Amino acid sequence: MTPSRKALRAATAEAHDRVDAAFGDFDLTDRESYARFLAAHADVVWALEAALPGERVTADWEDRKRGALLREDLAQLPKVGQAHPASPPVFDSDAAIAGTLYVLEGSRLGGKFLARSLPTGFPRAYLDSDQRAEKWQQLLAAIDDSLRDPAALEAARTAALATFAAFEHSAENWRKVQIGDGR
Repeated sequence: MTPSRKALRAATAEAHDRVDAAFGDFDLTDRESYARFLAAHADVVWALEAALPGERVTADWEDRKRGALLREDLAQLPKVGQAHPASPPVFDSDAAIAGTLYVLEGSRLGGKFLARSLPTGFPRAYLDSDQRAEKWQQLLAAIDDSLRDPAALEAARTAALATFAAFEHSAENWRKVQIGDGR
């Protein structure tokens, strides 16, 4: 494991655990709960993908985006309310972009695991989106290139923590929503 990845992982471990716990309350075997789970992801992913200049860190950023997959999956599930996109941060450095990408792309790894627990017939394009191992390794190498000094690492850490916080907040909001709430 590279020093920058090790540092990001250590700095975000508690935030990652909180996000896992927040999303762990959704029942992925229930269509309505799964729809709320995906809506919580959509509120963050759509806002970040629209604002994030990821191509400054990884040339294949457009191919990595999963917002359309979320739309596809949500269209096949009960409508659970109106979207309330997160407010994206200002991406004022490649390091901040790298920290955000670290969280967004890292979530694919967990998504693949969660997709295996979905019942047959549930839409799974977002959670089961393809990412070959070499794509993750290429991204980690690009992140390492962006985080060569302590200030850059701190900017990436701050952005990664903000991204985790946005997911946690969205999960908390959507956990409370029921069909027909008019959210």
